[in-house]
Amino acid sequence: MRRLGRRWASELGAQNPYARERWMRSLGAGLCREVGARAPDWTPQVPVFFVTLIDETQIVYPAGCARGYRPNPRIVDIRRHYRRALRGLDYLAMLDPALYVSAQRIQGVPRFLLWHAHALVWNTSEAELDAWAEGVRPTMNAYLPYASAVKCSEIIPEDLRQMIWYMNKMPRKQYQLWKRQSESFKQYKRDINGINSVRLYAEMRDVALPELAFAGGAGRPILRQTVKSSASW
Repeated sequence: MRRLGRRWASELGAQNPYARERWMRSLGAGLCREVGARAPDWTPQVPVFFVTLIDETQIVYPAGCARGYRPNPRIVDIRRHYRRALRGLDYLAMLDPALYVSAQRIQGVPRFLLWHAHALVWNTSEAELDAWAEGVRPTMNAYLPYASAVKCSEIIPEDLRQMIWYMNKMPRKQYQLWKRQSESFKQYKRDINGINSVRLYAEMRDVALPELAFAGGAGRPILRQTVKSSASW
């Protein structure tokens, strides 16, 4: 496997930490300019919301595992699915894979990826975003019965840079499900271990950051500029 060094950052590999850092800085700088966040405190001048979308139809199973009558969705299909839900908003978003392990009893496969989306949304109000979320929730099903497919919350202004980092970070957790005697599920989360890090790398080694990113409204020029500036890294 090619080493994930600085010299390969310009290739924008999703598993390259240097590419992630540069991508995050460029995308974040564009967002800060858009929402009026400036040094030294970097607090936005307009409300910014953090939105998470999760739909169980965007599960990708390991190669060779049947998925009934439907094939695994491709990255382009997953991105299109979540972009459709965010239509009409000003936002920047990234796809993020949640790795579920030891899933033989629950899913009949050793592991799988549940692709979801994180977005930073602005130029809207809490009431408008709540109304949008109520319209989207019936079109999606969160993997866990007790979870919501759409989560929205206004970020604390001082946390803007932290949320930019969170949206663009490398996956750092692995998940496992247990079925209770009541047939309900309980989810466990822990730091991803070395073996599963390699497995996740294998799943994402051919994925570039622009394939995981999408935007709407005022976010589109920011994303275009980030992709354009990456050519000079």
